[in-house]
Amino acid sequence: MIQLVALQMHWSCQDGSSPTAFASRMDGLMARAADRLDPREPALVAFPEDVGLLAALAVLPPGLRDQPTMARAMAFALRRQFLPALAYRLRYRVGWARALLLAVQPRLVRLYLSTFSALARKYRVTLVAGSAPLAEIPFASGSRPEALRPHGPSVYNTAALFGPDGSLIGLQRKVALIDLEGPQGLDLTPGRLEEVQVFPTEVGRVGIAICLDAFAPESPVRERLARLGAEILVQPSANPGPWTREQQADWLRGAWAATVQEGRFAYAINPMMTGTLFDLAFYGQSALIARDAALAPKDRGYRDIGPMPGFLEVAQGDDSEEVLVAQVPHPER
Repeated sequence: MIQLVALQMHWSCQDGSSPTAFASRMDGLMARAADRLDPREPALVAFPEDVGLLAALAVLPPGLRDQPTMARAMAFALRRQFLPALAYRLRYRVGWARALLLAVQPRLVRLYLSTFSALARKYRVTLVAGSAPLAEIPFASGSRPEALRPHGPSVYNTAALFGPDGSLIGLQRKVALIDLEGPQGLDLTPGRLEEVQVFPTEVGRVGIAICLDAFAPESPVRERLARLGAEILVQPSANPGPWTREQQADWLRGAWAATVQEGRFAYAINPMMTGTLFDLAFYGQSALIARDAALAPKDRGYRDIGPMPGFLEVAQGDDSEEVLVAQVPHPER
């Protein structure tokens, strides 16, 4: 047996008030999950998309978190980090948002990777650390976070996967970006489809498709993961919009369709971010999904759509903080 865990986090700017506050917040959420886990069985735990933005806030000037909007926060940060950001902007000919992210990469990478490495090791779990805006990080499987050095002009929405010993198993970059991540927003770089990987772990072969990457036909990422033999699809998500019935129906086109309708994966984990960051509000219901409908209760589903086959667990609220746990047969059984 294995255990699947989706952490639905309700975030706020205060979660990134300092590096210590960030690490403590992540540990508190992980501790809630650990209280419900059987230490005799291996577990796969997934945090939501963009949780690493809180790490970025934690290494930027404190007054940033008091700004009313994302645009005002960006302007404030640039005033405080103008010379380092200008150097990257001139060196790489990139926008101000990316230049700012490049300026804080060494501290951001160290905080993000070391925090989740420590959590994986402390709680002895395989852990998908949501995602963070990270530059190129050359590494070998099993590398220690403190030894890694970011470089280059690109910044990707990147998910990190850690083993129970805290070692870094792999990094997965988001291929299909939304407007908020594009040139008029965070100015991130799209990942390359040919670099999408599947990672062998003690819980099975794990494939990561960050949010939009798990939807079709917008992106072929999930099809590539299936071809590469992924058994568990992890879809860290952050939905910046109301959780309407139409949105819920659209969400069924993601991990649920890939797992239940198409049968591409044995299981799927879809942790969602909720709460407000500056003037951006996020909503959603996290879910654990199984291809074998016999493993799932018949009364689970999104709030306004109702029960659907294959849902092992679904968060009760769309603006709440919840921990979803399911114990299921190992996919290689």
